[in-house]
Amino acid sequence: MNTLPRKEDINVYDSLDERYAVKEFYGKTREQIFEELTDGYQHMQESLAFMGPVGFAYYAPAWERLFTHFEQVEKLEEIAQWTKCIISIRCNSLDTETPEAVAALHRMLELCEKFYHSDAYLNYNIEEARMYGYAESLLSSPLNLPEVKVGLKECTRLRKQLNARQKQE
Repeated sequence: MNTLPRKEDINVYDSLDERYAVKEFYGKTREQIFEELTDGYQHMQESLAFMGPVGFAYYAPAWERLFTHFEQVEKLEEIAQWTKCIISIRCNSLDTETPEAVAALHRMLELCEKFYHSDAYLNYNIEEARMYGYAESLLSSPLNLPEVKVGLKECTRLRKQLNARQKQE
């Protein structure tokens, strides 16, 4: 979908969350939303999580761009956390998602997985672990560091949910 979503594409069930999403997103391009996200993604993630599937599929690429916009590992880690929240919320109603929305969820999850495997994230966690006196065996295999394992485990759980949805179709 390359045209702006209609109000009905964002607000499908007339819930409070969807009404708020209309206020934040309606009539705005992906580029406009991306600019707003770079200034305050923390308050916009909930609207993205709860809006209708057509609106979500349209605006998801703006959220995805956040993974290439920021360089600070701490900021990217926060974006990955919010991304997993969005995916987890939307997984609760996978039967109502459009194929385009499900594809966007897969792309977002892939970005999280890449982040958790990135050298920058692994090195960041190694340094943190050194500061807290972790065993050398953990430092030599950063995928076993607790913080990394938790992030990857959540990605695996979400991946299973998304894949199960696709098998139902």
